[in-house]
Amino acid sequence: MVKLFNRTHASVLLCSALPGLAMAAQPVTELAPSVIQSTRDAADGSGSYTLSEGSTASKTSTQNRDEAQTVNTVTAQTLDDYQVKDLNDAMRFVSGVSQTNTLGGTKDAVIKRGFGSNDDNSILRDGVRSAIGRNLGATTDHVEVLKGPASLMYGALEPGGLINVISKQPQFTQSTTLTGSGYSEGGGTFGLDTTGPLGDTNLAYRLVAERSHEDYWRNYGVDEHTLIAPSIAWVGDRASFSLAYTYNDYASPFDRGTVFANGHPADISYRDRLDERWAKTVGISQSTTAKFEYQLNDAWRSRLTYGWTEDRYSLAIAQPSTLKGDTLRRIANGGHYDYESRYTALDFIGDQQLFGQRHEIVVGVDNESLDKYRGKTYRNASSTTGNLNIQDPTYGNLAEPSTVSAVQSNAENNLVTTSAYFKDNWHLNDRWILVFGGRQEHWDQYSDQGLGSSYAPGADSNGDKFLPFGGIVYQPTDNVALYANYSRSFVPNDADDAGNSFKPTEGRSYEVGIKYSPVQALNVNLAVYDIVKKNLVNSVLQSNGDSIDEAVGKARSRGVELDVTGEIARNWSIIGTYAYDHTEVLKNEESPEQEGNRLPNAPMHTASLYLSHQLALPAETGKWHVGAGARYVGERPGDDANSFWLDSYTTADAFVRWDLPTHDYKTSLQLNIDNLFNKEYYPATTGSSTLQVEEGALRTARLTASVTF
Repeated sequence: MVKLFNRTHASVLLCSALPGLAMAAQPVTELAPSVIQSTRDAADGSGSYTLSEGSTASKTSTQNRDEAQTVNTVTAQTLDDYQVKDLNDAMRFVSGVSQTNTLGGTKDAVIKRGFGSNDDNSILRDGVRSAIGRNLGATTDHVEVLKGPASLMYGALEPGGLINVISKQPQFTQSTTLTGSGYSEGGGTFGLDTTGPLGDTNLAYRLVAERSHEDYWRNYGVDEHTLIAPSIAWVGDRASFSLAYTYNDYASPFDRGTVFANGHPADISYRDRLDERWAKTVGISQSTTAKFEYQLNDAWRSRLTYGWTEDRYSLAIAQPSTLKGDTLRRIANGGHYDYESRYTALDFIGDQQLFGQRHEIVVGVDNESLDKYRGKTYRNASSTTGNLNIQDPTYGNLAEPSTVSAVQSNAENNLVTTSAYFKDNWHLNDRWILVFGGRQEHWDQYSDQGLGSSYAPGADSNGDKFLPFGGIVYQPTDNVALYANYSRSFVPNDADDAGNSFKPTEGRSYEVGIKYSPVQALNVNLAVYDIVKKNLVNSVLQSNGDSIDEAVGKARSRGVELDVTGEIARNWSIIGTYAYDHTEVLKNEESPEQEGNRLPNAPMHTASLYLSHQLALPAETGKWHVGAGARYVGERPGDDANSFWLDSYTTADAFVRWDLPTHDYKTSLQLNIDNLFNKEYYPATTGSSTLQVEEGALRTARLTASVTF
């Protein structure tokens, strides 16, 4: 915990707009001290695996026990200890979240409580919806996961929940960290993170930069990026302002994985890829976030937020087509993409006393635009010259994609929403909190596709939707909070069938749970939920690489989640999760034989257990931290028809860190080993094909050195 003694109204702005930012003292009227929860202990630099508050559920810093929803956090210490490099990997520390189709390893793709995809717009960066494929990186401080429908505060979303990636903020304490790592497959990463004040101007800066060039764990390919992310913050007597920008130039393999035959993985080399050396993604992603807050009076403040994200990339795919014996026919596909999001919001946030009762209120309006554009799209003709012997692959016979498809090119989808929303955490007394609110949202959607005479209009629709939320929290003691909620969600379908758009998907959810903190540093969350989603649409892959959208109808997800995070004894920390999630197709108008099936890539059982320990050694030897754990993912169907299944798997990870006994510099060496027992496993499929099954990485090691001064 870091105590900050605030001397101006800007302290209130600071806690919500710029979490973690240490404020410069101002010679003005002194207010009562406030406390900001930090992911790191100020005394020794060690951190916590749990946080007691978050900003995602109510758009402002709120105690998690006061929310009538499940909020899980992957803290900065967790990310550092296990050297987490992508969002899919980070979700092993959260119950009820599992991986789905990552589009050849190029996108964040997670299922939350049974629902989700790599393109469901459920990933946020600092509260702003992201159009970027990969969102976790060197700029990330921690990750918050809001379970269940989150449309009240964030509009069009899947009913399973959302993930909010929280960035590192400028600090008024000078600090610079240099980090370098070597990867067992070859190559490594070098990073810089520096922050501090700019003179006596009430300005603080932060600069995060990273260069990575690492060999892919399979038999060829390189994963590399160059990132630079400057940010600045200003704090005045009643106002604060922050501006952040991130630029990332990247290239990564596009790997469709392996093939299944007769319902099982083909008996071939696990490391040998089945595509070509030119199969990769190359792009540039950018994001900008600006926030201005003004303290109106002791009870109310206003916040203006603007966010913009863009991901422009090109990809080339050796698309698997058919498998006959050991011969895999492939088609060279590719395209140029431009995904963009723009967001503007005006919020009024109050902590108001009315008739002796406390109201934590958020009222606001927002406007959001999501643009997805695919320009030139390549579909080479099928040819036997591209055939590959999966037992003994020879590369170079399949030419790169070069034939432009007039029908598939210039595919555009635009969704614009404008909303007004309201939420109140109404403290009826010391024990009861009534949480309620609603969002009125208007949406316009347009899509089209095709070049020249092949042009075809797509969806052109609009509508209005009211989304309610209601919940109750009962806190019988200071350590226990019981809660229940009812909420709804909706998402306009960006799919269409011969120019006729499908109805928006809608979800409704019931949830009850308990939050228990036996001690301050340990949190236990247990939740039970029931979600129904209707107007589902599935994209069914065809043999030529194209897709056709089909209405599914209605599906249900019911489950139980348990999370235990924090300190269980002195120098011992734990992350433990378990989730039971039963998904079921209730109605399928196009394929009624699939009614009763489970949803693809959604496991019924998942669990994880990670323990870390600070060794009790003499101070002159430095500090030694060790940790290890494992994650279990149960079997799950590979497609909508449940015609084949992915086996359950368990993978283990471990780390050891040595904080050297240096005085002027904080220096550490750390060794991480992922997939400790070299397990071969299959995390996900595309949801429709036995010829595109993702493989999990085999055992890898990373040695990291860092120095902070």
